[in-house]
Amino acid sequence: MSLLTNLRAARGTVYDTVWRNPKGKLSAKLRKACDNLPHNQRLTVVTVMLSVFVLVAFFLFGHACYRIGLGHSRQAVEVEHIRSLELPATNNDVQPLTPSAYDNAGVESED
Repeated sequence: MSLLTNLRAARGTVYDTVWRNPKGKLSAKLRKACDNLPHNQRLTVVTVMLSVFVLVAFFLFGHACYRIGLGHSRQAVEVEHIRSLELPATNNDVQPLTPSAYDNAGVESED
């Protein structure tokens, strides 16, 4: 159990060093930079970033549609037909039940 605990602690240390600490520092710097901006300038930055995002999304969607139209996204589909299943010879020892063994409700009678 101590080996498993040591591995978990080591994983946690690596995770903190690689992800949590740099992410926390970056978000603190970004928050400080945004807090220092005046309201109108902050609104302009958000509008520009949103516009860039929308333009990139439209470009990617349009480029994908263009490639579909050119036929670059098509792949040859090979159809493989299902072969018939080879069944063993039927055994005629099994006889079907007669309808008189069941009543109208489909329940077997006690006879």
